[in-house]
Amino acid sequence: MLQVVNGIQRTVAALKEADAGSLMVHVEATGLARAARADLEVLAVEDQRRGFLAYDLMTGRVDSDHPLFTWLLRNGIGPNELAAVRRAAIPLDVVGMNFYPQWSTQQVTVNRRGRLAWRAVEQDGAGFVHLIEDYWRRYNAPIMVTETSAKGPVEVRSRWLDTSMAAIRTLRAEGVPVLGYTWFPLFTMIDWRYRYGKKPLKDYLLDLGLYTLGEEGSGRRWEPTPLVDRFQRYMADPEASVGVMAGTLSRVSA
Repeated sequence: MLQVVNGIQRTVAALKEADAGSLMVHVEATGLARAARADLEVLAVEDQRRGFLAYDLMTGRVDSDHPLFTWLLRNGIGPNELAAVRRAAIPLDVVGMNFYPQWSTQQVTVNRRGRLAWRAVEQDGAGFVHLIEDYWRRYNAPIMVTETSAKGPVEVRSRWLDTSMAAIRTLRAEGVPVLGYTWFPLFTMIDWRYRYGKKPLKDYLLDLGLYTLGEEGSGRRWEPTPLVDRFQRYMADPEASVGVMAGTLSRVSA
């Protein structure tokens, strides 16, 4: 992570030197941590803090008062390295958040053997609004939903499209600057497990998109689902879809 953060800081510095008005969208796989029982809450809090760690490092927030400072030192990061990262701190122009309701909220629990385990919970995306608010408060930077979708039949995907758009409308009305929304993937995709799996390709297809893979022999590679029209209606009237941003932004226009 420290190498990645170093690379980001140096890249942004070079781009800003070439074009001072350029805007960077920093994208991260964001999520929520939950605890199945009270004695695991401290671990869930630590998991949540680690989710912020890359942004905390690149913005110079990790000093001796940071709750993960000693954790980093014990895991091989030298104090001089952390000091160098703080000196090279950059602001975040736009925070890009990837969120998937089926996977992005993880609960720490105890399995049958008494060992720690993690499982996906809140698959309705219940914490989506809270997570965006957390990032906005923490970094005071505009937000873009850079990836989101839902796994399952069209009804499941349609419900998440409506729920997530309503969430953004609520946030914008409250002054949280959510500036963009990307449904990803657009088409049926191949699960990453295919890289090392041994089953036929069709067993690794994931329906998350607005289009689905056409039936073999149909002559059509992609078939539009009803979500295409639904998404286009949202796009056609953005003011009704996500509302007007309350308040003003100093660096990025809504």
